[in-house]
Amino acid sequence: MESQVIHYSYDVDRYVESHFSEHLERLKEIVRIPSIAADNPEGVQRCARLVQHWFKELGCAESEILETNGSPVVYGHYDAHAKNTLLIYMMYDVKQVQGENWTLIKNPFEPQLMPLAPFKSVLVGRGTFNSKGSLTLFLNTLFALKAVGRELPVNLKFIAEGEEELGSQHLIDFVRENRNKLSDGSACFAPVCAQNIDGTPSMNLGCKGVVELELECSGEYWGRGPTKRGIHSSLAATVESPIWRMISALSTMVDQRDPSKVLIEGFYDNIAKPSPRDLQLVDELAKVYDENALKKSTDVQHFVHDLHGKELLMRALYNTTLNIQGINGGYTGPKFKTVLPHNVKAKLESRILPNQTRTETVENVRKHLDKHGYSDIKVVDSAAESSDDWSRTNPDAGIAKVVKRSYEDWGYKPQVWPFNLGTSPQYIFTKHLGIPYIAAGLGFGARAHAPDEYYVIEGDGKMDGVAGLVETERFFVHLLYGMGTARLG
Repeated sequence: MESQVIHYSYDVDRYVESHFSEHLERLKEIVRIPSIAADNPEGVQRCARLVQHWFKELGCAESEILETNGSPVVYGHYDAHAKNTLLIYMMYDVKQVQGENWTLIKNPFEPQLMPLAPFKSVLVGRGTFNSKGSLTLFLNTLFALKAVGRELPVNLKFIAEGEEELGSQHLIDFVRENRNKLSDGSACFAPVCAQNIDGTPSMNLGCKGVVELELECSGEYWGRGPTKRGIHSSLAATVESPIWRMISALSTMVDQRDPSKVLIEGFYDNIAKPSPRDLQLVDELAKVYDENALKKSTDVQHFVHDLHGKELLMRALYNTTLNIQGINGGYTGPKFKTVLPHNVKAKLESRILPNQTRTETVENVRKHLDKHGYSDIKVVDSAAESSDDWSRTNPDAGIAKVVKRSYEDWGYKPQVWPFNLGTSPQYIFTKHLGIPYIAAGLGFGARAHAPDEYYVIEGDGKMDGVAGLVETERFFVHLLYGMGTARLG
């Protein structure tokens, strides 16, 4: 890949290579902080202070921790007196680790470097992949540029939030309150490790939205079964079970012969049809998409209906989902406990598409339960805890062209997706600030939100393979210089 790259700075390349250990230690430092937005506010505050320290160390004219009604946003402004101003979105919070069985290391917050085939070395720890690895390597790149006496090629305004894993519910408040500070940003960039396990990078021109809600079935609301507490299971012959009622209610929501088909009335209404440009992107994507790479990284053996190729992509991109995240009720401890539980909760999630809304999704679930005789089951909308909406960026936006060209300069043929199957708060930038948003970078990691999460430090050694720390930071240099001279909007 190297021969195809326009080198803007050999001295930066050499600096990154010679300061490998220092840059790795910076990543370990932030991973050691348990910045779990769900249950460790002290860890979140510690991590916010570290990110602020790094912004100051970089030379940001402004660097401040701005409190919200949730986790703080760390804001930094680096003025390079450059042509373009770029908003940089980052997240410094991580998911919980309770109930996880980590096998490669004992403590998820004591990261360790180790070989993991096919990679020479990976860093194992919570948040290494999602998303402290990319955050730190991007900042390492900026430090390297400054260390060799080079000015940054673009003005940067950092927005580092600490509750993305809770749905970024207060980020919108920060943006609304600081709109004047952000108004000169012509695009938003999120550094991520965008390669798959075989080294192919992806570009996502948007994302699905997410609606999370909780159903609760209780003998108290139902008026049948145990009403105040669990009772002895011998009474199951004569007393009804809220858990069986919940299972019965859930089973009405999908086709029992094809559980991927949702039967809730109106569930698929208002999905925007893919445009001709979208279909063109899907056709191009189908030519290069390697579904086996996803199977390898997730240990999945089959996709629904054994779909593949364009059919699989169309199903993934243009299908609204209904997923059960988990069911909690009764006794699940060691051995058995003869109990008939009095309540049960189920956490549901729907990934929604352009033109669909949170409100209609929740209303459709409520109407479905009422229609099928389950009006006693409570529906708790998590709108106060999650606010991620769908987002789209024009494939012809300047920043999208820069990212695609940068990948190609580096010898890669990126997969360009109409939008990401997952969700992030990018709608805040595309809808509320009206600017394009692109997440990009080299590198690979896996097992986000799961035990033994890891981030690749030294790649697979292939010319067009997975990049390690050094190659990723060198790529960010190239990408930044491209963004410094191009039209980004």
